This record gives sequence, C-alpha cells and structure tokens, in this order.
Amino acid sequence: MSIQLISRRGSVGKGWHAVALRDGAERLLGASRVSRGKADARAGRVQWLDVEAGLARGDVLDADGELYQARLELPAFREGDRQAFLQVARSRPELPARMAGGTYPQEVEAELGGSAVSLLPRDASELSHDCSCLDWPGPCRHVAALLYVLVEAVDEKPVLLLTLRGLALEDLVTPHGPAPSQQAGGTDAAGAADGTDGTDGAAAQPEQAPGAWDPARTDPAKLAEVLGEDVAAVVHSFYAQPLQ
Repeated sequence: MSIQLISRRGSVGKGWHAVALRDGAERLLGASRVSRGKADARAGRVQWLDVEAGLARGDVLDADGELYQARLELPAFREGDRQAFLQVARSRPELPARMAGGTYPQEVEAELGGSAVSLLPRDASELSHDCSCLDWPGPCRHVAALLYVLVEAVDEKPVLLLTLRGLALEDLVTPHGPAPSQQAGGTDAAGAADGTDGTDGAAAQPEQAPGAWDPARTDPAKLAEVLGEDVAAVVHSFYAQPLQ
C-alpha cells in the first residue's frame, strides 16, 4: 500500500519543524533531485515508511516497476547531546504531551542552541543516504521521494524526530529520585515506618520536594485552563500511564 502525500502542489510540510527538516535535506539533494523526488512522492511511489533510531527507510517504486530500498540517516544523539537535550526537555513538563499532540515548540530549539544541540539536522552534512538503485553517488530520486514522505510524517508526528535521535516520549519525563530515607546517611525504610528512628511513624512519610511536579496528581481541569482542553487531555492520558 503506497503512501499518498497530503500536499499536491507547492512546498511540502507546514509546521516549522517539518519545514526545517525539508530545507536541510533539500540542500543535500540538489534542485534536480528535489523536483523528481517530490513528483514521485506525490505519485504515491513510496510504498512504506519505517523510522527508527538514526534511520528512515522505505521501498520506492520506480517508473520501470522495480522496487528500490531507500534510506535517509540522521544520527542518534551521542550521550553528551542526549543529556543536553533532556536537561532542556525535562524543564518543560508539558513537552511530551505537546509533541504527542503534534507540536514541537520552536522555543525549545532556541534554548538548545546554547548547547549546539538540535532534534533537526544542524546542516546537510549531518544527513546521509543510501539506495539499492545504481544511481551512485546520489542522492537518487528514490531517496528524495522518501524524504518528502518523511517530512509529512514528521509534520503530523514530531515524536518521530525523537525516534530518529534515539529517544522516546518517556525519556522526557523527569525520573523520580530516591526517597529521603534511601539516600546516603538516611534511616532504613523499616525504621522510618515504625518510628524507631525517634520520630512518629506517620511523620516519617517522605514529602514531595518543594516545587516538584507530580503528573499523576495533575488535575485535568487546571491543565485545560493553561493548555486548552485538547492538549490537557493528551497530558493527562500520557502521564496517567505508569512508566514501564
């Protein structure tokens, strides 16, 4: 079953993140490849799209009836870039829900700029490509067609940018730290529970850190006041599920 582009004329991609991905890849492809690839994508020649860490791939049907395997690669984050991205992302607890709802805030990219990190290709040299056709060194029209299908997929689901960089929505959630009684020098859990540490057992219950945000206790009605009903529903649905 082939993939049909939503765009039938003009530029492909509407959201700023999709446009940025498209522009970066078009600089790699060159004008002639751009034109042919866009026409092939609109003709439904891309049969399927699969996105995983560092790689988007799919089969593209050529005019001669042959299927070719095209690949477009954007490297997954190395550990330093991964941590820099997560530091910014985790400071915005609404980000997972916004991305799940189809939005990647541009201000996140602006903040990442200070660390020279981006979910998007920083320049054309960060992208690479491959295809089973004999058009070497390429990039070929099959890779170009795959690009435009990827652009529209990212436009609708910016979470795919996370996938390409080796991340998942769950990674954006700040992990809960150890309870105070489990930290170095603390009292063991049993002693705190029965009050043998010299305090009342009920008073020994750990309190949530000041200013910490507990998604499980977030009132959807309050979220709706800030984010709107649609995004609030996504936030509540996402965070209500326990992490595996």
